[in-house]
Amino acid sequence: MKKVARFPNLLIAAAMTLAINSPVVASATQGDAPPPIDQSFTTFWRAAKGKPFAEQEKLWDKFIEAPREAVYQSVVWEVRNQPDWRQQKDLALSARFQEYQRIGQDIPEGVHAISDALNVQTKQFARYFGASGQPKVMVVLAPNFDAKSGVLPNGEPVLALAVDTLLLEKASLDIVLPHELFHLWDAEHAGITDDGVMPGTHLTLPLFEEGLATYVSSIVSPGHTDGEYLLQRDLGALPDGKLPEAAKRFLQEADELTIDPTKHATSKTFARWFEGGRTQFQADLPNRSGYWLGLHAIRLLARQHPLAEMASWPPAKAEQETRAALVVLAQGRQASLH
Repeated sequence: MKKVARFPNLLIAAAMTLAINSPVVASATQGDAPPPIDQSFTTFWRAAKGKPFAEQEKLWDKFIEAPREAVYQSVVWEVRNQPDWRQQKDLALSARFQEYQRIGQDIPEGVHAISDALNVQTKQFARYFGASGQPKVMVVLAPNFDAKSGVLPNGEPVLALAVDTLLLEKASLDIVLPHELFHLWDAEHAGITDDGVMPGTHLTLPLFEEGLATYVSSIVSPGHTDGEYLLQRDLGALPDGKLPEAAKRFLQEADELTIDPTKHATSKTFARWFEGGRTQFQADLPNRSGYWLGLHAIRLLARQHPLAEMASWPPAKAEQETRAALVVLAQGRQASLH
């Protein structure tokens, strides 16, 4: 779900390969695979527990990041688009190492729970989208997201699942996994490569993509509330009456880029609609309200377009249809989208 929050609110990432008997989890590197995730974490934490942070970080780099450099650089820290990634890493790891005092012993069990859930959810997902080979999934340790689709340096789409953050959130894997499996499927089939903030795109595309992925999780795994599908209770509690004003506001900013081309960093507008954190971006809307608005836009589109059709739209078509849906929402012509 890429429940991205700036590091004071969530914790930190280190990509780890899940090297257990699961056919859906891929190696994090080309060539020799790193040690199993359980072994890597246990080795790291046995050496790092109780040490000063500087020593802990060196051990982290040695046992966690170095064997998995590609996924760390491109997916976890998004070095290309985050000029201050080193500072973010330091702050986030400092917070996460504190959390390991409490949850470190649960990480091996969490890894196996993810593996079991993947085996179930990939079968459920295939009922709607077909089986197209095993998805490339990597289990990571990450304080700044719970799950995130990304692109490796060789251009290959990958899904990173942060076992530590998922444990801390007590996340429902039957909600998170269909959402993220769809991002991975869409990157491979519709050309919408979602690597966190979609560099080079305008805000309408992530609104479509996050809304559709949330909608997919509601179809593949029914029976939950909107707050659960959005991973945020206050988003699920927003009344439909707020949709017209939110849609109007988004349309005024829809042509802005997700990445600021001058600063080479996430744009403030993208953050306002899609990022979490303790600082509230909009006085009348919770953070991550782009997910909520996108879900309602997709529900409106779903009245006229089957899921399979929407999932096949290339980026230009997706943006066109999303903008049209936002115009309808802004006009307040839909009393209820449920």
